[in-house]
Amino acid sequence: MHKASWYRRFFRDKAGPLLALLVVMMIITMIISSGVLKGGKPWTAVFTDGFMASGNLKQIFYSMVIQVLMMCGIAMVLIGGNIDLSVGAQATLATMIFANLIVITSLPWILLVVITLLVAAALGLINTLLVNVLRFPAFIATIGMASVYTGLCKVMNEGNNVQIIATRAQGYVNLGKGVLFDRFPVIFLFALLLVIVYQFVLSYTAFGRGIYMSGGNPSAARLSGLNPNRSRMLLFINNSVLAAVGGLLWTAQIKLASPTAISTSAPDMTVISASILGGVSFMGGAGHLGGALVALLLLNVFDNMLRVLNVPDYWTTFAAGFLLVVALIIDYISAERRRKALLAR
Repeated sequence: MHKASWYRRFFRDKAGPLLALLVVMMIITMIISSGVLKGGKPWTAVFTDGFMASGNLKQIFYSMVIQVLMMCGIAMVLIGGNIDLSVGAQATLATMIFANLIVITSLPWILLVVITLLVAAALGLINTLLVNVLRFPAFIATIGMASVYTGLCKVMNEGNNVQIIATRAQGYVNLGKGVLFDRFPVIFLFALLLVIVYQFVLSYTAFGRGIYMSGGNPSAARLSGLNPNRSRMLLFINNSVLAAVGGLLWTAQIKLASPTAISTSAPDMTVISASILGGVSFMGGAGHLGGALVALLLLNVFDNMLRVLNVPDYWTTFAAGFLLVVALIIDYISAERRRKALLAR
């Protein structure tokens, strides 16, 4: 019963049309970028050149690792009726802390990872304190803390990058190297596995159902015996830890901790756009990770398509912002329809 209802909900909601659009966009990009329309290449080049070249696909999947991890955290925070705009800064701060610990200590890199994740959990607790105890709106609290974390990243090492010396953390650097079938990074498959685990928690556990209820109607959740403050705390901590893991995997790929690289690429903004586009309500109480993942794939394929076709970068920025605005409008209309349907009942 649960499996069938999830399947129907996936295709009934925004994920189904988005998946169809993703397939169409991939086919168009594969054909145009392969060069077969210009002549001189067999049609088999559609599956080996251009968009489908192993190097291009690996680039897409590597760049998506931090996004997918952030998506698991951010989407659940949104479903719970909150928002966290500090995850990009938290990921950056985690990488800077880890890189500096590598330089100034001789501790095993695994222990340093654990220390970094504990610091990330503390950052999530700080956000929780501001929202639960001081009653700041989550939007204001997290955007303020994002500035604090970004400032700390620039104060550390006076804004300079920190090189990860492979000989000091060879096992850590190797995390970003594993590839299956010359196209699928192992860390990307790990990120996809986490999506399945988190969606299972949302769909089949009392905690997950409590997140939906707390996000949709906090007052009713309290009357039902739930504790929205406790759920919010766990979601913020989980979000911070996942952001830190994403940042650490990012750093393992480039062997470098930068105070600006993650914030410049803005993976958190892409994830928020994808989550809303994929059916996660900005108002809380609705959505699933499957739709958010499809939308995230769509945005990355669209971005890569523009680059493969040599479209100027400013159009990419414009398109990302435009899609976010469209997603917010659609989400508002959907929320109004749900509210009117409830009132009609």
